[in-house]
Amino acid sequence: MARFQVYRLKQGNVLAVDLQADMLSNLQSRVMAPLYRVQDISWAMVRLNPRFDIAGDAYVMATQRMASVPLADIGPAVDDLSPRGGDITAALDVLFQGFYAWLPIYSLISPS
Repeated sequence: MARFQVYRLKQGNVLAVDLQADMLSNLQSRVMAPLYRVQDISWAMVRLNPRFDIAGDAYVMATQRMASVPLADIGPAVDDLSPRGGDITAALDVLFQGFYAWLPIYSLISPS
């Protein structure tokens, strides 16, 4: 398992991005945020819910729905979002700190 990798969970055909530091690889779970297809959500905040292109489809990270996922429930890696690690970290800052110092967070993005 590696931070910022996208994995397909074994149940429900769900994609999730690994948010956990690699140095904690001895734990039996990973903190992950689900990824939803843009057309399957009704709203998203620009900085809280960054968009990603995965296999030609637009996805939104549901940062506010992150959870601990047992290793046994995590399937194969399907993409690498490391180049967008700054956007993912900024979304976590918004969730935990309530702000991201130099960017507005209240702009809403349309799912279309």
